[in-house]
Amino acid sequence: MDKKTFLNKMSFVDNSIASKIYDKVILTQKTTRTTYTSEFYTPDIYKTLEHMSSELDVKVNCYGVFEDAQRKIIAFSEEDVWYYPIDLLKISTNAKFTKIEHKDYLGAIMALGIKREKLGDLILKNDECYLAVHNEITDYIKMNLTSVGKSTCTINILDVNSSEIPVYDFQNIIVNVSSLRIDCVVSALCNISRGKAEELIRQGKVLIDYSEALRKDKILKEDCIITIRGYGKFKILEEAGWTGSGRVKIQVKKFI
Repeated sequence: MDKKTFLNKMSFVDNSIASKIYDKVILTQKTTRTTYTSEFYTPDIYKTLEHMSSELDVKVNCYGVFEDAQRKIIAFSEEDVWYYPIDLLKISTNAKFTKIEHKDYLGAIMALGIKREKLGDLILKNDECYLAVHNEITDYIKMNLTSVGKSTCTINILDVNSSEIPVYDFQNIIVNVSSLRIDCVVSALCNISRGKAEELIRQGKVLIDYSEALRKDKILKEDCIITIRGYGKFKILEEAGWTGSGRVKIQVKKFI
């Protein structure tokens, strides 16, 4: 695939990002070696690349450590990939009376001058933060991240092959919709009218796989992530049958 065609297919992201990814593809084609992106990417990007794999003449592999990881590093190769340049950090704090939240950990790390794209998912469990990072910044974080909020912290690197990897907490729900159009699904998920759902979409408050939803009649696919600002984040799993009145039942995971 030539670069112009590639950039057209990736037109939903900045040209500089798409160009860097294309260069990785070409390098793999020329050298037959596995190449990795130096950033973590969201589902809108890696799902598009996975669908383009046969046209690119390379395998597209993605990994983000966690089950249901939303941010992943992409590897281009001729064979299956078993190694990725990712470390899993466990950040522990001594906070006893203050609840430290996801935004506190992310803010403390980004305050070190680290771009969000160098970081994968963050999962909080038992007052500890588990964070996937590109391994080129692991030592920098260990040396410079000494506190989160007003609490001091310690950092350990976990072995992703032998450590127990935490998982996201979800609330499993079933919603009934007239169709898988995004306005219908948003209305059901948020328990609001179709008109209010359409308004949220027009205001840019609805994201599909981290890209802004531009059309209210877009049909949602299984395994997509819907973020509705002010209401939460959801993962569409699968159709789960029909109601007696002919509405579609869909199984959804709501991120807690």
